[in-house]
Amino acid sequence: MREDVTLTVSGTVIVSAGARAAAPRLPTPVRTILHMPAHRPRPRPAGRVLATRLAGFAGLAALAGCTDTGAAGGVFGGLALLAVGAAGYTVGSLRERHAAHSALRAARAAARDAASLLEGWVWRSDASHRVVAMQPPEGGAGGSAGPEAGTALDEQFETAHPETDGDLAARLAAQRAMRSLRVRLRADGSAWRLRAAPCFDELGRFDGFSGTAEPVAAQDALAADQAALQALLGGIDAPALLCAAGGAGGWTLRELNPAARRWLDRDAPAWGDVLPRLPAAVREALAAPGADTAAELDGWVLRRFDTEAGAGLLVMQAARAGGDEGDGAAFSFTVSHDLRAPIRVVEGFTRILKEDYGRQLDRLGNEHLDRVLGAAARMNHMIDSMLALAKLSQQPLARQPVDLSQLAAWVVDDLRRQSPPERRVDVEIEPGLVTRGDPTLLRLVLENLLGNAWKYSARNPKARIVFASQPHEGRVSFYVRDNGAGFDMRSADRLFGLFQRLHSASEFPGSGVGLASVRRIVRRHGGEVWAEAEPGRGATFHFTLRD
Repeated sequence: MREDVTLTVSGTVIVSAGARAAAPRLPTPVRTILHMPAHRPRPRPAGRVLATRLAGFAGLAALAGCTDTGAAGGVFGGLALLAVGAAGYTVGSLRERHAAHSALRAARAAARDAASLLEGWVWRSDASHRVVAMQPPEGGAGGSAGPEAGTALDEQFETAHPETDGDLAARLAAQRAMRSLRVRLRADGSAWRLRAAPCFDELGRFDGFSGTAEPVAAQDALAADQAALQALLGGIDAPALLCAAGGAGGWTLRELNPAARRWLDRDAPAWGDVLPRLPAAVREALAAPGADTAAELDGWVLRRFDTEAGAGLLVMQAARAGGDEGDGAAFSFTVSHDLRAPIRVVEGFTRILKEDYGRQLDRLGNEHLDRVLGAAARMNHMIDSMLALAKLSQQPLARQPVDLSQLAAWVVDDLRRQSPPERRVDVEIEPGLVTRGDPTLLRLVLENLLGNAWKYSARNPKARIVFASQPHEGRVSFYVRDNGAGFDMRSADRLFGLFQRLHSASEFPGSGVGLASVRRIVRRHGGEVWAEAEPGRGATFHFTLRD
């Protein structure tokens, strides 16, 4: 009769029926192991302990089988093979389970990271469409209302266009994916975009939806702004282009109007197609690192602005040039021919009437004829002024170094020669005022500004005129100051308008064209002009130029 024997290997107890009877026939190492004391092992995972026991048992069985060639050796050999196979299977299962758990943890972490990068809310609902989980966007909701967990989705949202999209409850009941459904949040009526995908359990039963909810008010506003921009660009007859910083040449063409496409003769041009068509002065201004935010050069308007996405640029043709010179020529012909013709008729017949019938008219009648002739002469002078102003927009700029101090000295010498000998004016000109520009047009600027200072200080016995420079907003500003009549700054907005005068012709003669010409020339040079004055205490006219 066989008895059970207990084998203790590395703290692991193995019971085998009939082992006591077989003990005397076992080899010495095995009998030694039989009498080793059992130790309490450290707690280990169940799978790992089982694999260790099976490996130990396989070792004992293999050792017994190797030392006994009888029936017991065959038994132990079979047990060894069985234990090795079980141990290998257990170890493989443990490794697969560990790898699966690691992959699951990594997938969950990746899902959380991806959800945190979404712009809107990430939500999960159950089979009854009740929201059971809700994650707001990174950084929180920003103080705005949003969906909440614990409430049915169709109780929080409603479709924005039920006539075409149907009811939200019906869409949810259909258990179909919703790719981009526009809805309204019932709490405040704000516009949202809802995306949802149905979820199913392992048995294929519907288990709710998972999806995102994103407010679209900012996107709607951007779309409205884009539509307004397109409408504005389309309504501009001159070429207009919108650019963004970056790309070849420093700018990338973003938008252009139909007039710009006709000007470039391309439907989808690039910035490289635009740059060679612009005047040299405009190209220089665009290449300058510290260029002005606003400038008008050679009939082109440049406006720089900043956005969250970076710098932007508007390039627009303000005055037609190049291929549009025919328009300017047609305007000049109309002014010189169509407007002058009736004036010549009025002036001619008035002179005939005065010469042939002036003796038969009394003094008052002859005065009326003189007024008609004077008005005709003023009209002819205004037409001449309009033609001169129109030519300023068509005349190309010849950019070269210009000594403004020398030009000012020449202008003052001409004013002294044209004035009575007894007229005394103290004129101070800062030396070394040099810039780049068109010398002919810049002389016209100084002739108008210094001429006005000379004229409006005529009633001051101690007249003083200063032409100098000073810093202004990081650039050089030139100014002409006098101590003459001055003017009320409340009327300054009319100062640079065509035919606008702040003093009557009886006080100070003039046509009202000079300052309008000054502003046009200065803007063509990429600068600006403004004035400061006080009645009875003189005026100061400032202007800047792009150097």
